[in-house]
This record gives sequence, C-alpha cells and structure tokens, in this order.
Amino acid sequence: MNDKYGAFTYKKAINVSGKQRMLTQKMSKAYLYLLRHPEEASAKTHLMTSKVIYEKKNDILLENTTFKETKNKIGSVKLVWKDFKKAIDGTPTYENAKKILDLNTDLLKASNNVVQSIIKESKIVKKNTASDEYELDDANTAERTELLKIINICGRQRMLAQRLALYYFANESLLKNSSTTSTLNFTFNELDGAINMFTMSEFNTPAIDEKVGYAITKWEFFKKNRKQLTNNTLDYKDMYKRCDELTNIFNEITSLYEKVSL
Repeated sequence: MNDKYGAFTYKKAINVSGKQRMLTQKMSKAYLYLLRHPEEASAKTHLMTSKVIYEKKNDILLENTTFKETKNKIGSVKLVWKDFKKAIDGTPTYENAKKILDLNTDLLKASNNVVQSIIKESKIVKKNTASDEYELDDANTAERTELLKIINICGRQRMLAQRLALYYFANESLLKNSSTTSTLNFTFNELDGAINMFTMSEFNTPAIDEKVGYAITKWEFFKKNRKQLTNNTLDYKDMYKRCDELTNIFNEITSLYEKVSL
C-alpha cells in the first residue's frame, strides 16, 4: 500500500492541499470585505498571512511529490497565482475586486485539481523506478479510499464556508450580477447538501460527533436566515465572523478524520 506523500502521509497531504482551496476563497473574501471596512486590521492580517501560507504550501506540496501529474497540476496553480497575487496586492479597489471575482474560481479549480491528483497518486505505485510509469496499487483498500474521500469532502466544507461569505460580499450593488447571485445560491446548497453526511460516517469518534453537532448548530443560523442572505441584508462583520467560525469547525473535523487509524 502506498502510504507516503514524500515526508507526509496521504491523509495529511489531502488535508493540506484541500486547505489550499479554502485559502483561495479566504483571500478573496477578505479583499472584498476591506472594500467596506478598509481599516479592519483582522481582515488585513487574514489577507496577508493567507497569501504567504498559500504560496509556501504550494512549494511544499511540489517538493514532496514525484508524480508527474501532480507536479503539472501545481505548475498550473502557480500560473494562475501570478495574476491573482497581483490583483490582491495593494489597497482594495472595486476594479480589482471585479478581477478577483473573475480569477478566484480559476485558482480554486486549479487548487482542487491538485487535491484530485494527490488522491489519484495515493492509489498507485511506481512501476519502474527508472521511468515515470505507474500502476494501480492492488493493496489499496476500500476502507482507506473512503477515509481519504471523507477527508477531502470535509476539507471542502472549509472552502465553501469562505466562498459563502465571499459571494455574499460580491452581491452588493456595485459588484452584483447574475453570476454572483447564482454562485451564492449554489454554494449554500452545496454546503447544506454535504453537512449531514458527516453524522453517519463510519469513521466518527466521539470527538468527531461532538464537532459535527456543533457545525450543524452553527449552520442553522444560515438556514434560518436564507432570505436575508440572498437579499444581502445580514451584517457584514457578523457574516465574516460566522463564516470563519464555520470554517474553523470544519478544519477541526477534517484534522480529526486525518488522525483516524485503520
């Protein structure tokens, strides 16, 4: 069985690469929030630290793979990242915010492609050490595959919580269009559709059950206020805070799934 992604386990690599998806949305969210609250120190810090962490972890993921497909996917991320990084640098403007709304999904997709490649990589072994030939690992178990899958899906919830705030902020009058509205609704539905699956996972420990219950409780606020969410009448600071809380809870749950032993 292929258990190591360089210096890491594949569980760790999927968690880390999955968190990169979240950071693309966290940076975008902080940028749009700063349009209305330009002096908000915490949002400035989130934007700055997320940028540094995102760039550094792309390098770490690249250094720890020998799989050509994963290397190529990370290379694609770096190409999109150049334009995105330029857009988020400097004092936030509505002109650049529109660029970010165009670029963030491209960066998100490129980052998600890295996750999918690492999942694929976890299922194969090197066929010939002198070449780039690979074959499926017959020792790969269904149970291990399911655990990696739930780490990926739970990690994706972190991203969706940030994306919900991002597109809530994108639905203000100076940025709003049919795409921002449909993306907000799609993100809400995707979050809502996945959140209950964690209550039934075979990998749940008492600690995971407790955190899942907490996540569902936090999510109830958004379900109860769906109309205000759509109408852009929720308080911006409260929305920023609540989506960060939801992200943090799913980050804790993802880390707990990562620690599950088979």
